[in-house]
Amino acid sequence: MYGREFGKSLCHAWGASPIYLLGKYYLGVKPVSPGYAAYIVEPNLGGLQWMQGKVPTPKGDITMYINKQQIKITGATGVGTLRIKSKTKPTGKNIEVVVKGEGIYEIAIQPGAEYMINYTAI
Repeated sequence: MYGREFGKSLCHAWGASPIYLLGKYYLGVKPVSPGYAAYIVEPNLGGLQWMQGKVPTPKGDITMYINKQQIKITGATGVGTLRIKSKTKPTGKNIEVVVKGEGIYEIAIQPGAEYMINYTAI
């Protein structure tokens, strides 16, 4: 291909696999039940300053923006659990924060609602 004996084209579906990995590992969105009826979000910036993306599900996208001080998340369908590590208790409008351990907090994400959570990343 392209005059090279072992050349290959990256214009195929398997060439897009890193995009899936960004949503799964950096944004941290993983299904807990079929069709994302329930899902968990455990973001990990891994040295990045911020990350933004959409994770497609059968009934709509889970949209996220995250930096070291704020998370914005909207889930089109299903009930999500946002689990974050923070130096301080997360705050935001219309959120209920559950303490799961030292520096670990969970927030329920209801379908169709937009959440803006302020926190201090560990």
